[in-house]
Amino acid sequence: MPLAPAALESLLRLAMVPHVGPGRFATLMARFGSVDRAIAAPQKEIAALPAFGPELARRVAGAGTPEGRERARAAAASLARVGAVGITPDDAAYPEPFRRLPDPPFLLFACGDLGLLEKRGIAVVGTRSPTAYGRSAAASLSGDLAREGYAVVSGMARGIDSAAHAAALDAGGATVGVLGHGIDRVYPPENRRLFERMRREALLVSELAPGEEPLAGNFPRRNRLIAALSAGVLVVEMGEKSGARHTVEYALEQGKDVFAVPGPIGSPASAGTNQLLKEGARLVTSAADILEELHGVGHDLRPAGIAFNPPPPIRREAPADLAPEEASVLTALAPEPRHVDDLAVQTGIPTHRLLTALLGLELRELAEALPGKQFRRC
Repeated sequence: MPLAPAALESLLRLAMVPHVGPGRFATLMARFGSVDRAIAAPQKEIAALPAFGPELARRVAGAGTPEGRERARAAAASLARVGAVGITPDDAAYPEPFRRLPDPPFLLFACGDLGLLEKRGIAVVGTRSPTAYGRSAAASLSGDLAREGYAVVSGMARGIDSAAHAAALDAGGATVGVLGHGIDRVYPPENRRLFERMRREALLVSELAPGEEPLAGNFPRRNRLIAALSAGVLVVEMGEKSGARHTVEYALEQGKDVFAVPGPIGSPASAGTNQLLKEGARLVTSAADILEELHGVGHDLRPAGIAFNPPPPIRREAPADLAPEEASVLTALAPEPRHVDDLAVQTGIPTHRLLTALLGLELRELAEALPGKQFRRC
């Protein structure tokens, strides 16, 4: 059973200490066995622990102050607002694959259907800036895998992650989102509706304390949990330098299968996936390829004959009341990301006016801004 409120609040006293992340938290619990003993321990003893030191030892001791208790109460209230619970390795709900990790989370936060932690999963990961081809492939494959009874596991990021989660939900299947921030946070902000749906119909998990922001250093470590919950990792689109590569490396360390969707020659979004295929990843053009690898030849999808055949991208008609420059920019946009400099060259519109036009298109949900000053048509 998940932790009772009093037990959770006690553990949060340590978890909420600034700069005591999951690794240091586990170190303290392994050394002292309980929150009370850790807080009461001599600061010199804490400072001597790996990756601690005098300043962090002082902060740990501060967890026993009224301010430390108030931080824990506020964190517990934040968890309650989103319906999240705390799980430790002593709980039956704690994922068995996590116990086999060299650095298992000591305190796990979860929101949604805890039973999904027992389902066999397939990780679906990739770029945050997919092409229409990649987004469609992720949705098609994830939907088929969900219908076959697999939990689609991903990281709730924009792009491939979001497409995979949404497709699994739309298929009436299971999906698990593993977060690189506190479970009470929504990131990216445009995924708010998806987060709400995941809390109602699926499962979100995080090893990070409530309130933890989506810092860049959190995501590579988060990816080991995605790999652990999965029988294999499917990479849909991945550039040469992509965080999805961390998930692949963790999967290989854990002895898991790696699958990749081939992409067009010369497409930056598929450079990494095509390289994975050169390195020996299993080529995937349908969910049947994954099922065959996991179950053997002859395993058919329940809806027989389903394979990935990307539908043409749906393009909204341009409203008649668009300003001339907005209409010109909309015509230049494509489903694939385009850099603002390329758009400026094609349209001949000065950059400052181009950005104004793009903002207007975004507000009308006709265009989407992506990292790296890239934009695409919705």
